Amino acid sequence: MAALLALGGPALVAKEMTTLRILVNNEVGDPVSRASVVMHKLKNSKKVKAKGSGIQLKTSNRGTAPLPPLQQGDYMLQVISPGYQTFGGKIELNQLEQSYTVTLKPPQTQFSVHEKKE
Repeated sequence: MAALLALGGPALVAKEMTTLRILVNNEVGDPVSRASVVMHKLKNSKKVKAKGSGIQLKTSNRGTAPLPPLQQGDYMLQVISPGYQTFGGKIELNQLEQSYTVTLKPPQTQFSVHEKKE
């Protein structure tokens, strides 16, 4: 039995996974439906380089995006929705279950550096 465990030991050790639930709201707390949620696993925590193609899904009418279980580690999260500023940030998955709330802000006022000729 000990020989069997010694041979299969490392293969039997599963990587820790996290069930992540993303909640997307606007500034007044209303859910933002149909927002694009994109997750990319980072190669390491010091360099911001994405590994693989990532996961992309849309939020429900309640503003939630339940992702499939993800391997624990550092991820880049991006949330995009028309009429709001794009959100981007690094998050760390280190528990069996986690929730993360994103508050989207309205677009900033646009300013021109060109003078208007009269």
